Amino acid sequence: MRFVLAIVSFVVGLLLVGLAVGQRTVFAPPSSLVAQSTAKSSAPVTVIPGTTLNANPGYQEINVRGSGDVFAAYGTTSDVQAWIGDAEHTTLRFDAQDGSLTGRTTGTDTSVPDPKGSDLWYQEYDGAGQFTVRLPQDVSVVIVGDGEDAAPSDVSVTWPRDTATPSVGPLLVAGGLFLLGGIALLVWAVLHQRRGRGPRRRSGGTRPPRVRASRRAAAAGAQVPSRGRRGRRAFVAVPVLLVGALTLAGCSSEYWPQGGAASPTPTATATGAADQAEPVAATKQQITRIVQRVASVAKRADAARDATLAAQRFTGAALELRKANYTIRAKDSDVDAPPAISADEVCVALPQQTDTWPRTIFAITAADCSAKTAAPQALTLTQETARDPYKVAYDVSLEADAQIPTLAPTSIGAALLAANTKLLTIAPDQVATAYADILSKDTASEYADLFAVQDDALRKTIGKAYKDKKAKALPDTAKIEYSSEIPDDGAVAFATDKAGALVSADLDEVEKVTPTASGAEVNTEGAVKALSGVDSSKKGISATYGVQVLFYVPPVGSDEKAVLLGFTQGLTAASEVQ
Repeated sequence: MRFVLAIVSFVVGLLLVGLAVGQRTVFAPPSSLVAQSTAKSSAPVTVIPGTTLNANPGYQEINVRGSGDVFAAYGTTSDVQAWIGDAEHTTLRFDAQDGSLTGRTTGTDTSVPDPKGSDLWYQEYDGAGQFTVRLPQDVSVVIVGDGEDAAPSDVSVTWPRDTATPSVGPLLVAGGLFLLGGIALLVWAVLHQRRGRGPRRRSGGTRPPRVRASRRAAAAGAQVPSRGRRGRRAFVAVPVLLVGALTLAGCSSEYWPQGGAASPTPTATATGAADQAEPVAATKQQITRIVQRVASVAKRADAARDATLAAQRFTGAALELRKANYTIRAKDSDVDAPPAISADEVCVALPQQTDTWPRTIFAITAADCSAKTAAPQALTLTQETARDPYKVAYDVSLEADAQIPTLAPTSIGAALLAANTKLLTIAPDQVATAYADILSKDTASEYADLFAVQDDALRKTIGKAYKDKKAKALPDTAKIEYSSEIPDDGAVAFATDKAGALVSADLDEVEKVTPTASGAEVNTEGAVKALSGVDSSKKGISATYGVQVLFYVPPVGSDEKAVLLGFTQGLTAASEVQ
């Protein structure tokens, strides 16, 4: 009976261990779920929304194939939709019943522009292939061919499957216990049997002891295998196998039930994305990439004096200054090129809080943010529509001792204040007008009390003292007149942490030199001569200097004054007086 129980225990143990091993081999669940697109459409764009990507948990492996041009990128869903606009596009959804991706086509336009290099994308992939991401619900993938033909239709998304088998551990342990029990029963049965076969007394006469054949063979010198060795080997192999199985079971949490409530899966985020209450125009990673692209275009345009190339990344006052510089340098090689834009480090990245257009971002760049070897540059960039690149509207060299006020983190961004807001000591759209008056009248200006005098290098450069000195240096046969022109809707104001604002603005300082005596002429030189193309004139010469400024303007009710943080100025126009 004991042998029967041992055999039954062994059989049950082996069955349990075999079942456990089978769950990790024959009966193991698939390691991934692959959903293949079944959509056939002529639309030039295919979109995989964040909701589709998160239809199953885990990372998303996206595979895109196509015979022609293949491009894929991802960005916030709102940005992707804005870039697509009215273009015909196929939106892929996950069909849980069929385990496939089904498409729905909407839109009317039959083509889209080249999506490569768009400032909206978090990341982009050029060419067919596979990429793995873990995107949240509000980030979508856009797939485009050449922009006119149908987008690649061979698209699949793969999600990892939960391959945990929590019953493996308990089954292995239970099987091990049964095997150990079988061993114990077997040992008990063997010992009991041996005790039952012990020596007994015989009633008759004595008989000589029987010598077994094995003993006789041994006495004759033959080698006889030890009895029971094979059984002992098998007896040892079972515990070794059992210990190995139990050790394997203890190596992975996938083999055991997890007690308590399941831990929530962390929310997936795209590279560069951040959790925030308000949407922002761009992330730190995007702003850094935008600045690098701007710096690259500026370097090539400045070297080639190519205004058309510069217009790809510059606009407004910043573009006018470069265009004039290119014209001047074409005729006068001694004139310096505009200061190069450094993209080595982005010291400050402040996006506007918005998900609509136009959009604005503010950045401070330098070769080394911690060093003072070169003046950092403050860039104010705008994006008119979703399909336009960001362009530099203001490129300002910061003062050496400029103290930038505390700003919000990049992930939070800042509000763009209205040009006529009453929340500041002076409205942003009045900053240029007021400061132009100070450059003309200095302390006699009605706005003098609103602006700090200390460390204002621009006043020393083109202020009233400079103007008076230049007027006195003219001969009696000529006179000089100064005036200012303020562009409409030019000011950009970013809110700071303490209710103040960073205000970027521009103004044009016009110098008009005219003769006062009959027959007198006004001679030109340097940049004015190169830009105007006039050597001398009896009518006079008008020169316009564009001035870009960056101010910190305190909140209304504050005792602080507006502080000039930086400026850039240069000749932008010159001509004969008409």
